[in-house]
Amino acid sequence: MNFFDYMYCRLYWWNTKIIKEKETPTFYSIVGLSVFQSFGIIPIIDICGIFIGNSTYINAVLSISHFYLVLGIIVLIVDLIYYNKKKRKKLYTTFANLTVDKKKKLDILCLSYILIIIVSNILLSNYMRFRYEG
Repeated sequence: MNFFDYMYCRLYWWNTKIIKEKETPTFYSIVGLSVFQSFGIIPIIDICGIFIGNSTYINAVLSISHFYLVLGIIVLIVDLIYYNKKKRKKLYTTFANLTVDKKKKLDILCLSYILIIIVSNILLSNYMRFRYEG
């Protein structure tokens, strides 16, 4: 089970057990995973576009602002195709058979990933705001 498969299963568990979503927990899990994947890619794109491309923050944001929306839609479509019904059944079975220790390790990895993408997005946006403000 790879990292994003586990994260999908954990989001599904969260939506069904904690939030008790009955209508569309699968869709919410896929959307949640897509959001986390997109937020993980955004700092990489920003750094490449701004530092390597040597463009200003304003120009970079204006030129790729629609790109973020397209990126999110592409990731969502890929996830919707990838997590088809057959794949989900296999993942749920694998997830249920994981040991508690393995789940704890993967939970820590998921939480670390989420924390890292949040912190990196905040730091990058603050850095750019202060750098190009004056």
